[in-house]
Amino acid sequence: MNQQLIFNNDVVFDVTRQAVSFSCLVSGLKVHCYIPLPAEQQAEAYLQQIKADAFHWEDAAEQAIADDAYNSAGEIWL
Repeated sequence: MNQQLIFNNDVVFDVTRQAVSFSCLVSGLKVHCYIPLPAEQQAEAYLQQIKADAFHWEDAAEQAIADDAYNSAGEIWL
């Protein structure tokens, strides 16, 4: 990819969206990424799992951004 990505250290559980969220800077613009909470998971345990697998999710986000997989709100859902 020819654009620089910087992942912020802001991984949290978003209660409103029922998803783990984090952000990254893409060529200076802030992009919000979300990973939906599976029905059988507890929010805190899922958040810790996502944090432990951060490199995997950063790779997935990088690929989604490269694929221009933004929704109408400019968000990336993984």
